[in-house]
Amino acid sequence: MMEMDGKPVTTLKLTTAYDGTGFWGSQRQVGVRTVQGELEADLSRLHGSPVTTRMSGRTDRGVHAIGQVVSCADIRPELDNQLLVRAIEAHLPDDLGIVSAERKTAPFHARFDATWREYRYRIWSGSSQPLIGRQVWQRRTPLDADAMASAGKWLIGTHDLATFTGGGDGVPWSARETTRMIMACTVRRIDPWWGLVPFAGTG
Repeated sequence: MMEMDGKPVTTLKLTTAYDGTGFWGSQRQVGVRTVQGELEADLSRLHGSPVTTRMSGRTDRGVHAIGQVVSCADIRPELDNQLLVRAIEAHLPDDLGIVSAERKTAPFHARFDATWREYRYRIWSGSSQPLIGRQVWQRRTPLDADAMASAGKWLIGTHDLATFTGGGDGVPWSARETTRMIMACTVRRIDPWWGLVPFAGTG
């Protein structure tokens, strides 16, 4: 445990959620709107001086998140966790929210202490559904979910994924290290959450 002036130094662990439609990705970039940029501007306003954050992972333009972890200095130690969440959210835009706030007295870094990350890809197969256009990739033709699941098994394990990267734009470390361990890759049909049943032959 680290101490400063006899008091434990704490780090904030913020779990965030956002609709990525209006963001040019999660990582801070000059001249465009990003999740990190909006969050740091809000935290800096609350703190009264610049605040730097660290994110557990990167999402590209238009990608959403329901559990993106962010770490930063404990800017308002006098507030309990619930009050802190309310204070941060008071000035956040509608497409970015704080799920929870925790204090970590042991050294904590959102990226380096992450043990795994989960990505979900949703594909709708059927007639056009305008209300879900931001959440899913829509296709009119049927999908063979069994074949997709079988192919997905080949991704499990440790692989060099350099051929899948976009050159590392906005991610300083990605160009240096592209080998990753994929712990699971599954494909399954789920019922549409807006209540409609897909037409025969699709899922």
